[in-house]
Amino acid sequence: MYRLLLSAFVALGLAALALPDGLDAQLREIVTKSVSASSSGASLGLTFADRGELELSFDGGTVYLDGEAIGTYERGSELDTAWRSLLGEAMALENGALAERLVAWSSPELGGTAAEVGQSVDQALEDALEVADAQDANDEPGLSVSDERTLARILLNSVGRLGVLEEALEGLSSDLRIHVDEDVVIPQGSVVDGTVVVIEGTLRVEGEIRGDVVVVDGAIEVVETGVVQGEVRIADARVLSNVGTIRGGLVDVLEEEREVEEEVREQLREEIRAEIRRDLRNEIRQVTRMEHDDGFSIMAPFHAVVRGVGGVLEKMVMIFILGLVGAGFLAFAGENMETIAETARRSPGRSAMVGLAGSFLLIPVWILGLIALLVSIVGIPVAIAWAPLFPVAAGLAALLGYLAVAQNTGEWLADSNFPWTGWIRKTNPIFTLVAGLLGLVLAFMAGHLVSILPFLGFIGNLLFAAGVIITIAAIQIGFGAVLLTRGGRRKEYYAAYDPDAAWEAAMNVDVDEGPGTGTGASSTGEGSTNDA
Repeated sequence: MYRLLLSAFVALGLAALALPDGLDAQLREIVTKSVSASSSGASLGLTFADRGELELSFDGGTVYLDGEAIGTYERGSELDTAWRSLLGEAMALENGALAERLVAWSSPELGGTAAEVGQSVDQALEDALEVADAQDANDEPGLSVSDERTLARILLNSVGRLGVLEEALEGLSSDLRIHVDEDVVIPQGSVVDGTVVVIEGTLRVEGEIRGDVVVVDGAIEVVETGVVQGEVRIADARVLSNVGTIRGGLVDVLEEEREVEEEVREQLREEIRAEIRRDLRNEIRQVTRMEHDDGFSIMAPFHAVVRGVGGVLEKMVMIFILGLVGAGFLAFAGENMETIAETARRSPGRSAMVGLAGSFLLIPVWILGLIALLVSIVGIPVAIAWAPLFPVAAGLAALLGYLAVAQNTGEWLADSNFPWTGWIRKTNPIFTLVAGLLGLVLAFMAGHLVSILPFLGFIGNLLFAAGVIITIAAIQIGFGAVLLTRGGRRKEYYAAYDPDAAWEAAMNVDVDEGPGTGTGASSTGEGSTNDA
């Protein structure tokens, strides 16, 4: 678009030819419009970007321009109809299209006073909407400095990268020779008067230019025979060679802007560096403060003690809570818990395998059961209870199994005759349960106590890992025992096979056969002796 505009600019000969009186004017930018119509009249109001306003109204037989009467009309006449028709079109148009339509409107051919009023309205619209470069009638036709700047500004509003042209033309002669997108050669021996402007092209000066040179987004070459009497101004342009004569000097129009941009960039870089330095300084201070608090404070040795003792107390509280829960199970489901504990004691391996398989199948069973209930209308109420109760039931089963394994552990500790197990009474299930819980978390408590001592963190981690393994094993064995005995209701499971009874039976058989044989032999021997 800018090439077409600037080419037209050159084609019109604005740099060397006079401007005719009929120069097409630019149209003012319309910011807002107001259109109103009624049976008594119709009016148009415009507000322009340069804060100008226009108000034309046909009201009650009188035509008003900005509040002043400029003539009369008859309601329903051709002028009134044409005006209302124009306002009807204006309601659907905006800005440029609206301005073009208003300027293009012409009053219908009328006679008498109505014709004068129509011409006045037409002229008022054109005068308000057109922005023509005024020219002194007494001056010789041509471009003045203000004309050139105004037109250049209008042309360059849509040409972002050539927006420096106006700055490059500042203070130069209005006698312009503009070349757009072409290479220009000033041959040796030729003389050019005025300012030569080259946009997106290469200028080669072999002769003489009695004026200034402006090169935008292009290149310039001044050979040995070339002479420029004025300045050479470049903007986003290159100097291919400068071996001739430039009396006004070479000026880079954007050099100052580049310096400002570089200053802004440097300022931004400094601000970023300062911000990074502040962040690093704060981070170092925070780390130093933490190291001081943890490693160099007077209270630092007691931090490990507090953490270790706190961990032990935490496990003691957990044992107390689980003991209360286990006491509740013993009180209300003691036989079930005893069945589960006996199954876990007699078949720990099978219980562990069943518990592990059940753990993997919990989520699939929950999802499949929920889907099976939802597909039937009758099962929807049950599904509402199934969704939350199934996980709760699974958790209670795992807890019941863990407590049953803890009771077995407590009974084992009571039979172990360890020095610190004298307080465990095997006849009291509460004592065995609490002792078993203490035995299951003993590795955790030892890990907390070891962590109090410095340089023993590795041993503490090993103890914590052992505690985790013991806890998982106890849960899996107990959960499997719960599943095998259907929650402790299936007592015949462990009664059907008693490994202790089988072992005792096997031992009795061996005992009977051994002495019997010996006795038989002895009897035989005795009999033989007697016979002898």
